[in-house]
Amino acid sequence: MNVFAQIDQVTPKKVKEGIEMRVLVWAGNMMMTHVTFKKGSVGDLHSHPHEQISYVVEGEFIYRVGEEKYHMKAGSAIYVPGNVKHQVEALTDAILLDVFTPIREDYLPQSV
Repeated sequence: MNVFAQIDQVTPKKVKEGIEMRVLVWAGNMMMTHVTFKKGSVGDLHSHPHEQISYVVEGEFIYRVGEEKYHMKAGSAIYVPGNVKHQVEALTDAILLDVFTPIREDYLPQSV
């Protein structure tokens, strides 16, 4: 459990080239992450059993959920049901806040 975070005190984890994630807080059945993307970065097409809400803090994305594509920019939010394939492509340098329920155990720091 981690109920408070200051972003500049959380070590980023490289997800893949051009994408870094910071796991900010997790408790109960929820988790929040902060993900930075360099322009042109594309996340892997994937699915997981967790429900997810993504909020664009800055920048622009093409966000694919199932067969639908959404052009998202700062201030946009989207819900991703569990087990639905999804993917993001950063059209600019950009930042997403992702909220998951339940907690993504695979994202927890090794020391937890």
